[in-house]
Order: sequence, then C-alpha cells, then structure tokens
Amino acid sequence: MSFSAEVKNELCRVPMQRACCTCAEAYGALLHASVFSHKEIRLSTENAAVARRLQALLQRAFFVACDPQRSGRKIQLSITGGTAIARIFDTLGYDYKSHVTYHLNRNVLEDDCCIASFLRGAFLMAGTVAGPDKKSHLEIKSAHPSLAGEETSLLLDLDLSPKQARRGSALLLYFKDSASIEELLTRIGAPRASMELMEGKVEKNMRNTINRQVNCETANLIKATDASARQIAAIRAVIDAHGEQAFPEELRETVRLRLAHPTDSLSELAQRFDPPLSKPGLSHRLKKIIKFASKED
Repeated sequence: MSFSAEVKNELCRVPMQRACCTCAEAYGALLHASVFSHKEIRLSTENAAVARRLQALLQRAFFVACDPQRSGRKIQLSITGGTAIARIFDTLGYDYKSHVTYHLNRNVLEDDCCIASFLRGAFLMAGTVAGPDKKSHLEIKSAHPSLAGEETSLLLDLDLSPKQARRGSALLLYFKDSASIEELLTRIGAPRASMELMEGKVEKNMRNTINRQVNCETANLIKATDASARQIAAIRAVIDAHGEQAFPEELRETVRLRLAHPTDSLSELAQRFDPPLSKPGLSHRLKKIIKFASKED
C-alpha cells in the first residue's frame, strides 16, 4: 500500500461530528469529482475506504443514497437523479438550471474547521503525498484553474503557501517543504501520517550526519595514510642509499618509530616517544625528514 493510500485511510477515520464540516468535506470531494454537473455527478476512486467515506458524506450532508459500483480498478459513485442533484446544488448554493462554474461558495466554509474539512475532501479525491523515504512532496490536482486559485486562498488562510504548476491540462497545488506538508496533514486529520514524516525526516538527517562524519573520517584516514606512505618511502630511500646514520641524530628516533608503526596517525605516533611529543612537534620533525631526504636524492 502506498503512503498516499495510508494517509487517505487515516483521513477516512476522522469522525463526522459537525454538520457544517461534513458538508464542507463533501464539497471538497465534489469539486474534484470526475463529473460534477446538473446532469450527473460521478465520484471515482481506487480506494475502498474513500468510496465508503464518500457514500457516508453524501448521505449525511445531502441525504442522498448512492451505492459504490466497481468498474475495473475504480470504484464509482454515480448520481443521475434530478432531485438528488438539485438537493446537492441547493445545499452548496449553486443554480441547478445553469452550467456549473467551478468556484467556491465561501459561505459554506465560514470557519477554519470547515476549510480543513473541505481540503480533506479535496485531498481524498485528488491528492497524493510522498512517503518518508522519498523527497518531500504533496500535491492536489485540479482540472480547473479558477478552482485551484481559490483553493490557494483557502490554504493561505491556514498560513500555508502552496506553489502552482501545470501538468498537461491540469493545475497542481503542491508543497515541497516538509514543515508545510506536516502542518497540512495534521490540519486535515492525519496527525499519525504527519508524525511518520517527521520521524522519517529526523532519521534521514541523522543518517546524513553519520554519512558526513564517516566520509570526513575516511578522507582524513586516507590523507594520513598517504602522508605516512610518503614519509616511509623517503626514509627507506635514504636508508637504502646511505644507511640510517645518514639522518641527523635528533631525527633517528622519529625515523625508527615511523618505520616501526607505519599505520599510526600523528597523534598515536607522538605518544610513542618518551616523553611524548606534541602533534605539531612530530609534524615538524617529519617535515624535516622529508626535506632531508629530498636533499639526499
């Protein structure tokens, strides 16, 4: 099951307590229906829980009974009766006899709770959201630019700022920042999904931090290994040509310890001296050895 389906299943469990919010949620779904006209209303989904939710919304908000029908992968709720459609139009403030214009009747969405319910209905019909294992993305698709503009206004009322993009003939309202997605999901009734996204973000950040630390440590180790290899090569070149006695006396202990412990870091090697050297002090000696070896060449 996709994360979007999980979110929609959670939304379908939101109680229908207030009549105004039930009507607002049904309104959001209807404006994203496959067909919404004075001749037919057809709602289509692949999610059985969403289909049951739509059936309950139509019954409670408009007293319209409609049984879901399977059509391939889709489950459809179709209303063709003039009386039922007229009742829906009248409740939402539309003229039954005229062509439906896809605009919002804000009188149906007076409170923030009704706005959130409307957006829940819109998401159930036309929304998708990426899971915590993917890049943050939530979108609501609309075939009607004017409707998308008014839905943008609704989201702004909730202090959420969506972006818009076209996909074919459709217009998308979308978010790519995780904070806005989490806030929207919480507002419309999916706090569990929102928390899952938050936890995924924390886990991803921790994983990225660990990867950066490992990469940094690996780079430092490679750098130290390369430096050690250069030092040992220079030392061996002098010893092979002239013997260890060719090195100045103050550098011979460093030469012996470097050869004896080729994998030691500077800090580790510095502690092997008696008394221990400082890391800068050892680094200075090794540089002198490299310089001396280059002169001997």
